[in-house]
Amino acid sequence: MSSPSSETGYRSAAYAAALAGIGRARPLGETGGRVLERVIPDCDHTDLMGPYPLFSCTDWAALGPAVSALKGQDWAKTGPVLRPVSLTLVTDPFCPLETEALEAIFDLCRPLGHHHLIDLNRPLAPSKHHRKKLRRAGPARIEAGPADPGLGPVFATLYAGLAEKKGIRDLRRFDGPGLAAQLAVPGAHLVTAWEGEALIGTDLYYLQDRIAHAHLSAYAPEGYARSVSYPMIAAAHEHFAPLADWINLGGVPAGEGEGGGIGHFKRGWTDVTRPTHLCGAVLDRGAYDRLSAERAPGTEWFPAYRAGEFG
Repeated sequence: MSSPSSETGYRSAAYAAALAGIGRARPLGETGGRVLERVIPDCDHTDLMGPYPLFSCTDWAALGPAVSALKGQDWAKTGPVLRPVSLTLVTDPFCPLETEALEAIFDLCRPLGHHHLIDLNRPLAPSKHHRKKLRRAGPARIEAGPADPGLGPVFATLYAGLAEKKGIRDLRRFDGPGLAAQLAVPGAHLVTAWEGEALIGTDLYYLQDRIAHAHLSAYAPEGYARSVSYPMIAAAHEHFAPLADWINLGGVPAGEGEGGGIGHFKRGWTDVTRPTHLCGAVLDRGAYDRLSAERAPGTEWFPAYRAGEFG
């Protein structure tokens, strides 16, 4: 039986359900984790992906048997259910499986980058640049606590501005109902910045297994101008210190590099990192090869037939 903590954050049924706009949630074997089943455009096939941005589960030892079962299942006996073509997921940076173990499970296991982790058992030690930003950040009221789903509409407005600013056009462009559902996930916490009664900054975290995962952030123009993201991280450190051992600030977007804006921001708080891996399994070789040859021959993207999905 799952413990209460197993149904929080990224591995909870509520989080998978909040991503209904991406795909239909289904359990991944006996792992205690979930994947999303998506229709592949312009064909009669589906595939499976781990929840964005990472896959987390309660029993990593069950991952190998779960993937093997998907590959070996006799889909002809399941009636009208279509056999998924592939499975793709990004491992939790706290996944206990070594690279070699993941390589034995999946057809593809590729390092995806490192997540930056703040050790909550140590005092916050920002860089010289970040200390200056903290001193000079404009006045704002910073609050931290369990997420209030009632903030969904204003959070959606801030996030829509972020999506427009960053040119987000893929599955990360969550709509209002999807964002409201993400605020209601068990283990959701918010750090917010206010100018009077106006919300000018939000950082959404998911707390599970004494790890606070930074999930989504969005700021109004006033929030950017006042550099509220810096005192908001300091507030998160204070808020989560009694509740968790780590804050996972996440990784750096593909193509930016550690020296870019987001990489510089995250490295300024910590020098501790853990790797993540992109893992892929081909579940229907004939369909996979046919779709890939038709849509993206020669690409190293996985799955090949979805090449360029994240822009």
